Amino acid sequence: KEVGILGCSLMGAPIVGMLASFPTVKERVNHFDEELANSKIVIDALASIEGTKILSEYPRKHTLTRLDTTGSFDVVAQTHKKRGFFLSSALSKKGITGIIPGATKVWKINTYGMTRKQAEYVADTYLEIAETNGLTIQ
Repeated sequence: KEVGILGCSLMGAPIVGMLASFPTVKERVNHFDEELANSKIVIDALASIEGTKILSEYPRKHTLTRLDTTGSFDVVAQTHKKRGFFLSSALSKKGITGIIPGATKVWKINTYGMTRKQAEYVADTYLEIAETNGLTIQ
């Protein structure tokens, strides 16, 4: 084998890019506890909606979380006039974007980069949508 292929085969511009981004990555790690706290706010709110399951390990050690809402938002989607699009539509009316339109069964949410105020707003919005559509909050 070539010496460059043993181990890491990154060479040239990609490795320079990785080296240049290292200080930013190092700084992000210093604030990861805050990111997890913000994630907990949103995930706890979603978990309190009856029929919603957290498919990722819980309690979370990461900001990316996989959810199963077949017992909650998908039940609403079966009878709602907008079907599965009601959730993304309701969220976008509140200024929250990024959710895949039509996704009400199994989907992922990432809270990385949110401030505490934004996390609380997102959590409150999900709870409000659930209440508006007749879902039980535990």
